[in-house]
This record gives sequence, structure tokens and C-alpha cells, in this order.
Amino acid sequence: MTRAAEELCITQPRISQQIQALERELGSRLLDRSSRGVAVTPAGALMADYARESLGLLDEGRTMLTQLEKGSVGRLTLGAGVTTCIFHLPPVLRAFRESHPGVELVIRTGGSSDVNKWVLARSVDFGLVTSAEFFSDLTVETLFHEEIVLVAPPEHPILQPNGPRELLPLAPLILFPKGSGFRAYLEHYLEDAGLPFRVVMETDSAEAIKQFVATGLGVSFLPAAAVQTEIDQGILARGNMAGFPPLERSTSLVYRRGRRRTAAAEALRRLLRDRLH
Repeated sequence: MTRAAEELCITQPRISQQIQALERELGSRLLDRSSRGVAVTPAGALMADYARESLGLLDEGRTMLTQLEKGSVGRLTLGAGVTTCIFHLPPVLRAFRESHPGVELVIRTGGSSDVNKWVLARSVDFGLVTSAEFFSDLTVETLFHEEIVLVAPPEHPILQPNGPRELLPLAPLILFPKGSGFRAYLEHYLEDAGLPFRVVMETDSAEAIKQFVATGLGVSFLPAAAVQTEIDQGILARGNMAGFPPLERSTSLVYRRGRRRTAAAEALRRLLRDRLH
């Protein structure tokens, strides 16, 4: 409550009065107050979700007004996974900044499920996801397919032609955490291919996985773009998955269907399609 008062430049009692007035108007308790502090009730959490979506819609209206008054200025927000941000987005962001220096471009990172929710809630203008969820309010455009490769330290036995089939059940696997779209896709692939596997480490950082594999702590499956530099330098080597179905993932652009876009937003959409397709 103190931080909210400081943020809004009003007194803390005034904050409490406004919350109480809102609770009376809604007929629901939004906050639980105790000697230990304040906690959000289920009703408060529900109203907060609607408030965020309403603020997103209000920001959209303000952006459109700014576009009408001043042209290609304003603020755009793009949601994407960390791996996509590191290995695919930098050239696109640089090109957009050069062509639209007056537009503030904000990047939010999260899993595909998070990004889909942000787009639905109007918290971001566009999302880049590797696990697209199809909603009637979302448009999904597939941009590119990317190979996923088995990587291990050079000279690792699993790199032999029949290594994946014979040794993967015994090899310690280092993967993204459970709950991520990449992990779910990979587990389904291995199960369908009849390849038992044993996960010994989990992290949401591709850079950390590469370091762990390079030091001999295990093997992993990673997007080709994330490991190409290390393969070229001889730090990592790729396993031979010949005889198995193609192992790849798709990256899609998602955005809210029917949402009005400024000239700058449309330019960003075209740039993402042209550079990543």
C-alpha cells in the first residue's frame, strides 16, 4: 500500500479509502488485511486481470490518437521466448530501429503460453511463439521451421552412427524445464520414436545448457541456430539422427484478430515476416 501511494503521489490513507470505495461499489472484498500485511483475494485477482486488459485497450486507443496526431511515433511491445530473442530477433530489431527511430520498441520474454496470453490480453502487440495455441481471437502466421539437433561434446560415443538409438537411454539429458512447449514437443517426439530417455538437469537457459554439455555433464537437443557457432568452433558436435523422423519446430507470429494497427505496427509485422520467413 505504501509503494502504491508513492507511485501515485498520494497518501496511503487515500489509497485505502479508494480501495474500500471500490469494494463497496463492486460488492466484493478485493484485499485481505491483517497485521502481517495485505493479500489479494480471488475476487481481487479476477478484477486485476480485467483491469490489465482494460488498460491495454486504453493504451491501444491512446497509441492510435498519437498516430493520428504525429505520425509514426508511439510504443510497440513484442513478446517472444529468450532463445528467439537471442538468435533470431537482433537483425530485425536493428532494422526496425533504423527505419522507425521515433518508435519505442519494448521486448517481453516468456514461454509460448505466456506470450499467447499477453497477446489475448492486449499486453503485447505481437508475439513470436514456438507452440502456437489457436484461439478465435488470434491470428497465427507460421514464419519458419527450424531443425533441432542432438548435441554432445566432441568424441562422445553418442555421436556414432547408431549412437542415439543405443546410447540415448543411458545418456544424461539436459533439457528445458517441464511445462515449456519445447520440452513437451521433445518428449512426445522421443516417445513416438521409441527412444527412452533420462533427464538429469533442467534449465530455461540455452546458454547454460550449452556450457553444461561442453563440460561433459550430459547431452541435449537444441535449436540449430542456438548451437551452430559452437559446432563450427568444435566446442560441440551434432549427433546423427538419420533414420528418425525430422526433428524441428515452427516459430509463428501471433497477433490479436481485428485489432487496429498503427503504421509503425504494420511495418513491424511486415519486417518480422520478411526477415524471418
